[in-house]
Amino acid sequence: MLPEADHKDDDLKPIRVEITVPVEPEYAFEAFTNGFGNWWPTDSHSLARENCKSVELNPGLGGRIVEHAKGRDPVVWGTVDIWQAGEHVAFTWHPGWEDGAYTRISVTFEQNAFGRCVIRLKHWDWKSLGEIAPMVRDGYESGWKYVFEQCFANYLTAKRH
Repeated sequence: MLPEADHKDDDLKPIRVEITVPVEPEYAFEAFTNGFGNWWPTDSHSLARENCKSVELNPGLGGRIVEHAKGRDPVVWGTVDIWQAGEHVAFTWHPGWEDGAYTRISVTFEQNAFGRCVIRLKHWDWKSLGEIAPMVRDGYESGWKYVFEQCFANYLTAKRH
């Protein structure tokens, strides 16, 4: 059995998800960012669920990820702090959380030797969530498998055909 401190560190390791798809990195980047609202599953992964009208990622440095819902003010989910078109986007992530609570997400897009795009998502920096960080992280571990590995990957391949 690991000492408690070591176990706690293991719980807070970054989540890493990777997909490889038969598209160019520029195309995948554009689909992830400007097409965010087209592939994001708002019915299951939004604050308003069935009342969610849209989610958008506003492009460029300082762009915000915003949920729009019927009868509610827009809710900011995060703010872009790295924007390298076609290669890398990173942002804070705090969908509906208290002020000061956030995590970080980074997504990179690279072409491999076989002409396919390798897209890597990293979600980390759980410390501002305090004692609930391990529970939140566990939820995102399975959540990203669905949202990124299924919804985004399927959107990319379906849109290409």
